[in-house]
Formats: sequence, structure tokens, C-alpha cells
Amino acid sequence: MILAIVLFVGFACLGLFVAGVCLGRWMRSPSPPQADLQAADDASLFLGWDGLAPEERKRRLALYRERVLVRSAEQDRAWLKRCLEGKDDESRTTRDF
Repeated sequence: MILAIVLFVGFACLGLFVAGVCLGRWMRSPSPPQADLQAADDASLFLGWDGLAPEERKRRLALYRERVLVRSAEQDRAWLKRCLEGKDDESRTTRDF
């Protein structure tokens, strides 16, 4: 008899918990539509940063990191090209960072 009461209360609590989780997900406001981040400049990637979900933050940081690496590679390529062409003797010893 006591076992039946304990099981009933346990299942009732579990059911309420599951119902609360489902209701919470359903009631949560949908995330804003994803902006086209490829066209956005670097500063706009971080607008509204505090309100973003962790996955969206990681995605935006990865995009920013990729942009920085591409810019760095382009600068290195241009510097190396100047050095190899011999147009700028100073460029062999100094680089603009």
C-alpha cells in the first residue's frame, strides 16, 4: 500500500517535471531569424552579444576568426610578394603589423 503511494507520487512528480520542461521549451520565444552574417562587417557580428545563445556566439566567433586569418594570410602574401619582387628593400626586414 505504501509502495503504491510512493510510486504514484514519484510518477506524478516525474510527469509534472516533463510537462514543465516541454511547456518551457514551447513557451520560449523563438530565436530571431538568422541574419546573413557573411555580408555583415566585423563590428555587427558582436551587436546584441549578451542576448545570443552560446551556439550563436560560437558561430559568430568562428566566423570572425576565419576573417582575421584570411586577412592575415593576404597581408603575408602581399609582403612576401614585395620581398620576392625586390621592389621594397625595407620590406625584407620590417613588416606592418
